[in-house]
Amino acid sequence: MKPGDAPEPMLAVQHLRVSYQGRPVLADVNFTLRRHQISAFAGAAGAGKTTILKALAGLLRPVAGKILFEGEAIEGLPAWEVVKRGIVYVPEGMRIFPQMTVVENLEVGAYLKREGIPARLDLVFSIFPELQEKVRLPAGVLSGGQQRMVTLARGLMAAPRLLLLDEPFMGLSPKLVKRFCDSFRDLRQTGITLLIAGQYVFRVLNVAEVAHLVEHGQITLSGSGPELLRDRHLKEILFPTGDRPPTGDKIG
Repeated sequence: MKPGDAPEPMLAVQHLRVSYQGRPVLADVNFTLRRHQISAFAGAAGAGKTTILKALAGLLRPVAGKILFEGEAIEGLPAWEVVKRGIVYVPEGMRIFPQMTVVENLEVGAYLKREGIPARLDLVFSIFPELQEKVRLPAGVLSGGQQRMVTLARGLMAAPRLLLLDEPFMGLSPKLVKRFCDSFRDLRQTGITLLIAGQYVFRVLNVAEVAHLVEHGQITLSGSGPELLRDRHLKEILFPTGDRPPTGDKIG
C-alpha cells in the first residue's frame, strides 16, 4: 500500500441482491466496514436489515452481488464456513439452553473453535463479570438481562473477528441498554468489529461510528450515527406522525 492510500476494508458488499420465495428483498446494497469499527443499520421493521445480516452470515444466498471479507468472496460459502472465517451472527431473540449451566451454554458457542476457550472465557467474564459469579448455575434461573448477556457471550466464544448483532437491545431496560453499549465499545477495543441492526434507532445509532438507513431493501442514507440521528428524512421515515421514540431510546 502506498503512503496515503486508505487501508482495504474488512468487509465490502457490492451490488447485493437477495430474494425470498421469488420476491426481491434486497436490491443493489453497497457498503463497506473498516476493522475495529462499530457500524449500524437502522430502519423500520421489514426494511431488510435482518436479511443483510443473514446474507453476510451465509444463512441466505444472494441472487447477485459480492460479499468480500478480507478481500475474499464469501457469498457462496455455507454458514459454518463463514463462522470459521470469523463472522458470527447473533440473531434477534436468540435463546439460552435453560437446563444447561452458564458455562455449558458458553462452550456451545465454541463448537467450531475449540482452541483458546480459556482465553475467550476470560474475555467474556471481563465484560460480564456477573456471569462468572453464576457460571455453574442453570442458565434458566438467570434474569432476562443476564440471559441476553449469555447469548452475546456465546457469540464471543466463536472467536469472531466480525460480530453481527440483530436487535440486541430488544426488551432491555434503559440501564441495561447503556451497559450493552459500553460492552460494545469494550469489544471494539479488543479488536472485534461490530455491525448492529435495530429498529430502536436512538439506541443503535448512539453507539455507531458509521450508520446506514435501510428502506425497502436499499440503503438510502449513510453517515455517522450522530449525523443520522439529526437527519430529517430518517425522522420522517421512522416517526412519521411525530411520535416519541420507544421508551429508553435516548440520545446521550
